[in-house]
Amino acid sequence: MNPIIIGLCGPSGSGKSTVARALSEELNCEVFCADRYFKSELPKMISPDDGNEYPDWNSPESINYKALADDVKAYVENCDKKYVIIEGSLIFAVELIDSMLDLRIFVTAKPETCIYRRIVRNISLMGQSAEYIGSYYLKCARHREAQYCLPCIKKADIVIDNDVSFDKDLKAVVKRIRSL
Repeated sequence: MNPIIIGLCGPSGSGKSTVARALSEELNCEVFCADRYFKSELPKMISPDDGNEYPDWNSPESINYKALADDVKAYVENCDKKYVIIEGSLIFAVELIDSMLDLRIFVTAKPETCIYRRIVRNISLMGQSAEYIGSYYLKCARHREAQYCLPCIKKADIVIDNDVSFDKDLKAVVKRIRSL
């Protein structure tokens, strides 16, 4: 029996990874994070704000989705788990991944919450300055988010508001998943 594949999508900083970890603990399942599949050479984008060229971390071309799909398929062939989670900000916008999903969960948070979380994360993990993170978001990331990520909420079976906490939603979501 093939596992149910759950997709978690939402803007950067919405808390997708946190929700994925909580769900994986509740459901005892593996999480595949699209961020682990960034290409070594990123595509470039021209910012609509200043006309300058920047590395594009936020387009479907920035991630090797074929490798992600291949890894999920290989895992599914040999796993004995009932569920698998794929998490990433663009996974509903990429047909190769979206077509694999049995359930789509979109994680939301207010933009100021997302940018705050993005700043804290990128300072901690990448050593970037708050100024750089904010500038990149305004010049690049928010445009790609509006283009690729935010429209995907229409594909969601479930929307989780994670602006402050998703604890109330978690039990209901787990119950719904277990009923599939």
